[in-house]
Amino acid sequence: MLRPVVSSVSEQLDTVNFYYVDVDESAELAEQFGVQSIPTLVKIKDGGEEADRSVGFMPEEQVKAFAES
Repeated sequence: MLRPVVSSVSEQLDTVNFYYVDVDESAELAEQFGVQSIPTLVKIKDGGEEADRSVGFMPEEQVKAFAES
């Protein structure tokens, strides 16, 4: 499960904001971002545009690198 990994990384990085979205409760938001598989990480940069995306499990160091890139 990716949530504990992301929680750990979010505690380490104070320059990145992390948000969880329950796709069952927020289907419109999931559709807006084209989320078709769980887990999906979507990086949104200034201006609200998608900068990167990752689908599937990643270990902590990869999540950290993804967030910092």
